[in-house]
Amino acid sequence: MRLLRLTFLALLCVGFFAVAGSFRAPLARADGPHVDIVTFDGEVAPASTRYLSDAIDTAQHDGAVALVLKLDTPGGDLDSMKADVQKELASSTPILAWVGPQGAQAASAGTFLALAAPIVAMAPNTRIGAASPVTGSGANLPSTLDTKVKQDLTASIRRLQTTYHRQTAPAEAAVNDAKSFNDDEALANGMVNLQASSVDDLLAKVDGTDMTLSSGQTVTLHTAGAAQTEIEPTAANRIQGFLADPTVLFLLFILAAACIYIELSHPGAIVPGVVGALALILFLFSAGSIQPNWAGLALMLLAIVMLAIDVRAPTHGVLTVGALVSLVIGALIFFDTGANHEGPGLNPWALVGAVAALSAISITILSFAVRAQRRPVTTGVEGLIGQTASVIVALAPSGRVRLRGENWAARLASGDASAHVGDSVRVTGLDHMTLIVEPVSPALPSPQEAPTWTY
Repeated sequence: MRLLRLTFLALLCVGFFAVAGSFRAPLARADGPHVDIVTFDGEVAPASTRYLSDAIDTAQHDGAVALVLKLDTPGGDLDSMKADVQKELASSTPILAWVGPQGAQAASAGTFLALAAPIVAMAPNTRIGAASPVTGSGANLPSTLDTKVKQDLTASIRRLQTTYHRQTAPAEAAVNDAKSFNDDEALANGMVNLQASSVDDLLAKVDGTDMTLSSGQTVTLHTAGAAQTEIEPTAANRIQGFLADPTVLFLLFILAAACIYIELSHPGAIVPGVVGALALILFLFSAGSIQPNWAGLALMLLAIVMLAIDVRAPTHGVLTVGALVSLVIGALIFFDTGANHEGPGLNPWALVGAVAALSAISITILSFAVRAQRRPVTTGVEGLIGQTASVIVALAPSGRVRLRGENWAARLASGDASAHVGDSVRVTGLDHMTLIVEPVSPALPSPQEAPTWTY
């Protein structure tokens, strides 16, 4: 068993180091001038922010003449959007934002990602705008908060447009009035730079263009005929994207809680403990990306502690019920931060299902624990009580008995009684190394002497 556990841990370490090598951002190198392309077709969230940041770093280090940002996003949370915009503005590689292909959109927070690029192009039948802030459920923000957030976003988008010499009025209307514009309208009102039916069309139209980065540096684009290299998400990007969802993150915590609970109730199982520790580390690693309320985590961890205590000192389920209540309240507090107004929330059905599953595990383990405590002790000194021994040296009241093949000193509990060789006695107690016994069968008749015959 020990060898099996060591083998499991060794394989786990090998797998970890094998995967770790794929966590680095890829270098999209190509012979001669090339353009890097990154496809941003999901929500604006911490995971996608990591992906975009890695792509910009890659473009800056692999000698790309430009980075094409293909946008098709419904928007996302404000904090991730601000991080994306800051990364785009700091890029030394020219970024060409292209809202495409046909039917794509750069809505809400996606509007800022598009306008943070020095050149913005749109494919036919695409939209941009509707950048008013809302809550995660789509409702309007409270009046005062709504005004403050809109004023901040308006100032930000106005600055982006003036930096790149585009019209500010339509961009401000997208924030203040939730205005949305199709590709024709956005080009006509000066919100974007041009229309392009494809990436090839975009690169052909901007070739030879002099553009000014946010840093003030002027760059001449040489994109015609340049090789195109697609930047794919790294393993870290994919994993972070999966774990950044609050529902997945919560289920990961439930997995950690269940495994740690099983390990505490069955010490030495190893595998549940290892899996639980890994799940908890991944949970803590990903939790920071959603800016949670850490007070909720304290309640969630308290639930694990109460479950563990209830296994060792059963309280008829009182601590288990308290643990489940603490888990529910903690989860609601943990994921309800109010920071990401447009980010995804915790699925309530996942919360109900996870609590039900943890309840079933707890009840099962507690039932085994209660049955184990009620089972008669069969080992140690306590295991001798109630056992039947055979007298090998008459007890009057002291003598010796044979119990489980061992020779024990014994003494009758009652000084008035006696037991002969071969009698059965029951162990009722122990005085140091002397068994206290009582008779359980009548004394056997003494063997009669063989008759003597006289001839």
